Amino acid sequence: MHETTPFLTSDRTAATPVTDVALRWVTTLAAALIPMAFLFGAFAGMAAEAHPRTVAVVTVCWFGSWTATPLLVAAFWLSRDHPALARAGRWAGWVAPVPPTVTILLTLGL
Repeated sequence: MHETTPFLTSDRTAATPVTDVALRWVTTLAAALIPMAFLFGAFAGMAAEAHPRTVAVVTVCWFGSWTATPLLVAAFWLSRDHPALARAGRWAGWVAPVPPTVTILLTLGL
């Protein structure tokens, strides 16, 4: 009596459409936000005397936007083929656009 569990099968047809749409959105957001965050973050240093704490946060998020964001997007893409990594991949996808978004929003507020 062998029981099959549906979540351990290698068939991805049930989760493919939702995952592929999310992959496309995260990749598009990252491709659009990273250059903007890089430019905005580069100019944030000019406000260092007036807003030192905000510029410190912008600097950290600026660095993360062009280092961590592409790695998180790649992790999201690579985790779709491994059911055991699906939860970590979803978290990577949700977190990937955060550093460039924070960089842009904080720089606009300076």
